[in-house]
Amino acid sequence: MSHGETLRSHALPGSSRALHRPARVEPLETRRLLSDITASARSSTIADEAGDFLPTYAGPHDPGLDVLAHQTTLAADRLILYGRMAGPVAPTQEVGGLYVWGIDRGRGTPRFRNGTPVIGPNVVWDLIVRVNPDGTGLVNNQVAGVVTPLSPDDIRIDGTNITASVPLSVLMNGATRPPDQWTYNLWPRNGIVPGQNQHVSDLAPDDGNSPVLVLSRPGSVGFGAENPDPLAPPPQGNGAAAGDEDESLPASLLQ
Repeated sequence: MSHGETLRSHALPGSSRALHRPARVEPLETRRLLSDITASARSSTIADEAGDFLPTYAGPHDPGLDVLAHQTTLAADRLILYGRMAGPVAPTQEVGGLYVWGIDRGRGTPRFRNGTPVIGPNVVWDLIVRVNPDGTGLVNNQVAGVVTPLSPDDIRIDGTNITASVPLSVLMNGATRPPDQWTYNLWPRNGIVPGQNQHVSDLAPDDGNSPVLVLSRPGSVGFGAENPDPLAPPPQGNGAAAGDEDESLPASLLQ
């Protein structure tokens, strides 16, 4: 897996830079509002104990892989994912570090139970957002079977802080609950092999999911649609095949 040399920032907690989509210029008032929203998201974090590496973790105890605080926030048409580590994030690429938010949108299952060793038996998700320490990332919708790269403009790595601002439009396919009812867990890891839970360094929260913080709701967003019709009823079933624990990219996309 290749790593870029430059970290790019955009629309992230604590930043004065504007949040905007590529190739779109927003009014100054809108940019200021979104900057305020992301700052609020960062100020309302949930603490995680320092040094609480999982006993099953077999990798280096790099402080950049130890979560100290986290929060996931619904802000209009964006989901803002934030984590603060005990050490700097960018250097963890030297040990294969990456950061995963597992999001339960209504069809989550305890996928860690399918791996070895078993960890986080009460952590459930049906979609993951992955951010790499080089400032790249992706959304892996495991229900819909779709992988979507994130724009580097929507990711910021700033010392021990890591944030991704993800458009809801990328996250809605296959959801059976509205975004204000979603939950999540954040886990760093230093390996990408599916099912090998010894690479997971920390869980935040320790076992289970935290609710999404709601700052503002989208005006109108369809959910549960695996087709273009936002008014279609949500698909039925739990959305996860037996043994489907993979929170990584398909091998063909890892090069």
